[in-house]
Amino acid sequence: MLVGNFGAGNIGDELILAGFLKKIGKELPRAKVCVLAGNPHLVRRFHGVDALPHLPTGWRSFWKSGWLVRRSLSGRGEGWMRSLRKIREADAVIFPGGGLFTDEESFHAILIWGIHLLVARYFWKPVFLLGQSIGPITGIYAQNFTRFCLRKAEWIGVRDSASASELKKLGIPAKKVKLGRDTSFWLVNRIPKTREIKKRGVLKILVSARSFPKIEEEFFAEFGRALDQISERTHARISFAEFGKGDAAVWQKICRHSKHARLWKTLELPESAEGVVRAVNKFDLVIGMRLHSLVAAQLAGTPAIGLAYSRKVKEFAEKSLAVENFSAEKLVEILS
Repeated sequence: MLVGNFGAGNIGDELILAGFLKKIGKELPRAKVCVLAGNPHLVRRFHGVDALPHLPTGWRSFWKSGWLVRRSLSGRGEGWMRSLRKIREADAVIFPGGGLFTDEESFHAILIWGIHLLVARYFWKPVFLLGQSIGPITGIYAQNFTRFCLRKAEWIGVRDSASASELKKLGIPAKKVKLGRDTSFWLVNRIPKTREIKKRGVLKILVSARSFPKIEEEFFAEFGRALDQISERTHARISFAEFGKGDAAVWQKICRHSKHARLWKTLELPESAEGVVRAVNKFDLVIGMRLHSLVAAQLAGTPAIGLAYSRKVKEFAEKSLAVENFSAEKLVEILS
């Protein structure tokens, strides 16, 4: 049983799932896989595996899916009761990756994944976490609940040293923590060498932008101004790709602060993980806020600059600029 934020409109989570499925298909070809997802239909469509909805984590989600319970019990529907039964039947429960345990946006995220972990342990299932970004976790209740949940995991694979430090602060035994990397890297047999940023000719740039509670409006205005400067100095062709749900609205906000937005294009990303990597490979540079726009760039060997709205982006990106003190001049300086 695989658990994560899959089928929720985030390309990064689909790359994570695709990488893990490729790995497990190679190592355990006879394994039967079921995924608990935000949108099971999309997971079945994109990945070709069995998928069911997440467990309810509040009264609203409990009653919202209540009409499916009878169909679930009869085996004809896809309500959360079937999900519960599938957990009970599983040999292992795995969280293949993502930034699941953090209260940067709200405690609710930690609550969702913690409940799934605790239900699995209630049925005495071994739980493994891979490719995780843990934290920041600032709330005292969030810290206590995360500690209580993660101590019950067999082991926890993290994708950066800051996450390992966060687990140490929470009192998770070091023998349970393994430093690795994002499971989406299993999509390729070998990570290609990153190309140099092209200095001559027309520079094709792919942009990933997203919203986040701590990001001020001034950042989007400054980012629009930065893209204008890059366009004027290098005659760059700028395209935007929606790596996560709601990114298109953020891009429109950035375009309102730009003089040259009418020249910019929108790229429709392919549905397959391999297709996303091939699409990113056609660009000379990625400027990304979404972590997996930068991961896709590395998988394609495309140079990338991260816009660090969160610690996980700063930890991953070789070149990055902090969102809180971002300026057009700093971005242009990196390119020069």
